[in-house]
Amino acid sequence: MRTHMSFGRKALRPVGVLVGALVALAACKSLLDVKNPNDVSESALDKPEAAGPMTNGVLAATVRMLSGITTPYAVATDELDWIGSRDAWFDLETGAVSNYLNEFTDGAFPYVGEARYVADNTIARLEIFDAAGTLNPRSNLALTYLYAAIVYTSIADMYDDYAFSTKTVPAAPIGRANMGTLYDKAVTYLDKALIIANTAAGNATMRYNIMAYRARVKHAKAVWASITPKLALGVNRTITLINDAGANADANAAIALGATDQKFTLVNNLEATAGINVFFEVNGRNEHRTGIVYRTLNDPVTGALDPTVQTLLSQFSTAGGPLPAPTGAPTQSGTHVLTSTRELRLILAEAALATGNTAGFRSQLNTVRALDGKPAYAGTPIADQAMLIYERQAQLWLMRRRLSDMYRFNLKEAKWADRPGLESAFSSNGLLFPIPNVERLGNPCIADPSKCP
Repeated sequence: MRTHMSFGRKALRPVGVLVGALVALAACKSLLDVKNPNDVSESALDKPEAAGPMTNGVLAATVRMLSGITTPYAVATDELDWIGSRDAWFDLETGAVSNYLNEFTDGAFPYVGEARYVADNTIARLEIFDAAGTLNPRSNLALTYLYAAIVYTSIADMYDDYAFSTKTVPAAPIGRANMGTLYDKAVTYLDKALIIANTAAGNATMRYNIMAYRARVKHAKAVWASITPKLALGVNRTITLINDAGANADANAAIALGATDQKFTLVNNLEATAGINVFFEVNGRNEHRTGIVYRTLNDPVTGALDPTVQTLLSQFSTAGGPLPAPTGAPTQSGTHVLTSTRELRLILAEAALATGNTAGFRSQLNTVRALDGKPAYAGTPIADQAMLIYERQAQLWLMRRRLSDMYRFNLKEAKWADRPGLESAFSSNGLLFPIPNVERLGNPCIADPSKCP
């Protein structure tokens, strides 16, 4: 089974790169006498000394996944505009995310499977070390739990189905109705991570990251529930504002731990290949540019270009092309924001608005706006709910929140359209990405679950 064997090999690659540093290499006797430092047996990972490198391997796989899925996700929304030559991007830009043959969602998916497998496999190994008292420091396990939570949450945010295959052993897809359990798994991992982080001194940043991300996960599950199942063609949703007690409690706790404008970020992984690496696609290859909606986004209160968005756009050359990156600007480096105090306050603002607490809503919202010197919102010129929608759009760009927000608030990208033979976000509110072809080819259970062992 090609797909799962590929996942197995890739799963060990980032770990092997790091574990290889533990292996003494014999001196080469000739040009052909070469020993690959990455060729490490899986049994070598059963040693407690490999815990740190394995944790770093999970981090590498996680960020490689983020680098891969961010581009197709953003192109399917109004966050990025396609300006290149590959027609598969046209499918995504017009909202036809249902096409499982799309070459770019297909190309990103192996990184998703790799990250999920590596994370769970590493956790299993580190938990054995931890139970035996040989894991030092224990923060390696806490970090691995955190990275695994990111992987599970990202899958649930983006896909309408998933199969938990393991190497060459296929698994049946769990179905859209069960994708919410991935958020639950993420929370379980974060709960365990926080227990470890709370027992270690000097881990304030780690505690913030875990707590803040747990708030984001709990809020995301409620958002997912509000757009699930997808609706019949042409039907709009009844807007449901999220007021989740767990998300609110975690948001408040994380805000108390962090700085005024703290962010949980990970640096883009340069190993993500061209064609899916979001920073290269925009800055280097110029297949996409930052969305015109964002480049021209005016703050409702001032009527001027929103400074929050303009700062975010500055990661990309000339607001995202089509010109090459300016001299000295890296084309593939950038920062993925997993969550932030800004997002936490928007979670609390939404919860306040859901309960009719207008003063609480505006207080949280204006605390966020003040971080960029934007004047306070006092109820005009747009309504409170519209202002919440706007500020989430401005603050959460490229954080893989936009598609769900567009569905739950009945928003449509101007380029979305009905596509003959392809289900589109234009007419199917709640449509998410399917299991792509690379998995279908290697996993017979996707087409026929009865073929699973």
